[in-house]
Amino acid sequence: MRYRQITKGTATAAGLLVVAVLLGACTQPEPTPSPTPSVSTATPTSTVSPTSSVDPTIAAAEAAILEAYQGYWSAKVAAWADPTKDPGPELLTYAVDTALTDVQASVLQFRQDGIAVTGRPVLAPRVSNVVPGEAGTAAIVDCVDASTWTPIFTATGESALAPGYSARVLTNSTAYFYDGRWTIRTSVVDRDKPC
Repeated sequence: MRYRQITKGTATAAGLLVVAVLLGACTQPEPTPSPTPSVSTATPTSTVSPTSSVDPTIAAAEAAILEAYQGYWSAKVAAWADPTKDPGPELLTYAVDTALTDVQASVLQFRQDGIAVTGRPVLAPRVSNVVPGEAGTAAIVDCVDASTWTPIFTATGESALAPGYSARVLTNSTAYFYDGRWTIRTSVVDRDKPC
């Protein structure tokens, strides 16, 4: 009989425990007190920067576009430095359409006028509106600093700069995915908008 009393008492205790747990689950917890603000004199040593949300395909295209743009300018600078020679094959690698024909036409004009362009421009291109893929396109805006890239008359070494020449000019270019690579399709200087 004693065995039954223990079992009956254990069952009653277990039942009360279940009821207490269920009642506890139905009540809302006490709100936690808000911490007391403290003044910190320590300076943060680093900040967390947000992660880039740029699509990897777009990022890869932008890198290739900038490489093509730099290649185009290197070929252009080399062609204008010695217009007595025809532009090298690098120009055909990086330039198509009007970007190519404009450089070639300038070479012929400089050759006729006895002008060469010395030095190198400083570029600061920004790529936007990238459309990747087989018919990919993009826009490039650049503030070209030509203060160390100067046209001279080769016979005299005198400056061939036009009056009112601005050394820093806005240049708008377009990139085009052509024949398996990014190329520069157009590159137009906006002389009315110095930067």
